[in-house]
Amino acid sequence: MSTRDNIATDIVLSPFGADAAAMVDAARCLDESGFDGVWTLDHFSGSMLDRPWSREPFTVLGAMAAVTSELRVGPLVANMVNRHPALLASAASTLQSIAGGRSVLGLGSGAARGSRFAAEQDAIGRVPGPVEERRRHLVETIEAVRLLWGGGGVYNGTYIEIDELHGVVGPEAIPPIIVGASGPQTVGLACEHADGVNIRVTDRTPELVHAAVQTTSGSPFEIAIYDDLDVGHPHGGAVDAWIESGVTRRTLMMSPPFDLVAIAALGDRLNA
Repeated sequence: MSTRDNIATDIVLSPFGADAAAMVDAARCLDESGFDGVWTLDHFSGSMLDRPWSREPFTVLGAMAAVTSELRVGPLVANMVNRHPALLASAASTLQSIAGGRSVLGLGSGAARGSRFAAEQDAIGRVPGPVEERRRHLVETIEAVRLLWGGGGVYNGTYIEIDELHGVVGPEAIPPIIVGASGPQTVGLACEHADGVNIRVTDRTPELVHAAVQTTSGSPFEIAIYDDLDVGHPHGGAVDAWIESGVTRRTLMMSPPFDLVAIAALGDRLNA
């Protein structure tokens, strides 16, 4: 673990307008530079951010896993609206196999109505439901993925139906399931049903982190924050306050083009 051995530091490589080979090169550099993990986002259209394209996450994550040896790899976060639990479990199992057990499965409930990413859902006829429905759907997704990883069978939910489905995953161990959250209800959902939570940094983040710490005290539950990478900061962004609050991992967004020299220099500072 980098950064004074008190908090892990991961980099989230943005897929918007990114060259896939450059993403793989960046992951290799992160691995060699002593970072703890690499993630990418789950979006299929770059137009949401006025970029020419995005990249399919599990494809590029598999390539990243194949050229690294230490990094955790995973999507931050896989969109349950676009991916049936069977597809999620199959993709995650394949990634886990390539990564040799280093993968993590980030899951999210999709874009909120009216947000810029909701347009991506609207374009394919999967209009986001109310937030309460999306949270219940997320719980069912987690339960169904775990069912399939345990051998499969039948799942009868409000949003998910599985009828005697078996043989979806390989012999790999199920990866940690990390829920992306930005509000107290979803943080609570993560604490109850997942192995960790990743909280986008806003003015509310300290209180959300506090709630997660209080709820999961004494357990191995992972509490992470998601922020933009500050390449001008000696540690890529704030560290001490997050450590003191109970955060165990930082996930820092980096957009293309990926500066490998800056990555290596930051890695040196974090591991000094």
